[in-house]
Amino acid sequence: MKQNQLRIEEGKTKLIVNHQNKDLAFLHPSYCPNTYAKVKEQIEQDNLRPANMAETASLVHAAFNSDDKYSEEIKQIMKDRWLWVFTGALYTPKLGYIQDNPETRNGMPYMDESDLIKKLEAKDPSVRTFNYGYKTGKMSPAELVRNEYVQALAGEEGAEKLADVASKFKQNPYLYSFESVDKPLTRVSALDSGWDLDCGLVVSGFSHGYDRDGSAFGVFERRRRAPKNKE
Repeated sequence: MKQNQLRIEEGKTKLIVNHQNKDLAFLHPSYCPNTYAKVKEQIEQDNLRPANMAETASLVHAAFNSDDKYSEEIKQIMKDRWLWVFTGALYTPKLGYIQDNPETRNGMPYMDESDLIKKLEAKDPSVRTFNYGYKTGKMSPAELVRNEYVQALAGEEGAEKLADVASKFKQNPYLYSFESVDKPLTRVSALDSGWDLDCGLVVSGFSHGYDRDGSAFGVFERRRRAPKNKE
């Protein structure tokens, strides 16, 4: 795994991390604390992009491998509250679906199964599936990285980074998710450091979006200039 440490650009402060062998920039400060939908709205109003779980895993991983005031701030947010992650989960009785940055309706991700199936058929990488039977609750970092749900949520690299972060705590990580459902349920994702539990890193895939204690950093992307019209 390539070394991942937080790099700082002052001015409009950018927190730059290695993500999938490329630079990914988050803009500081964070948007907090508020509901999932409100934080997402504030990020988008500032022409930033909400970060999905794989991207947030890269941010958190860099913070836990760095020693600076911004990294400490990220760790403190996870200790005091949690980080909203803009990757939604749709649990159905037969199968689960993951979608990066889904549409928001009534404060929660809106994920329609028929639309998700169409995106899967079109090989849209923002949509994945998972099967039930994975472990939930407390587990070792080695179990976390192999967990099918975590891999669907964060991708292979993201799962490895979350497991590495989890290994830095004295207590084992904890996964909040559903082992089965009787009817379709949509949930948001979040990360925290288990301040309210006897555990270390907490990966949540069944949060309600209405709590007002979540934070997030927006992803900065340079806009390409439109080509000039030739006269």
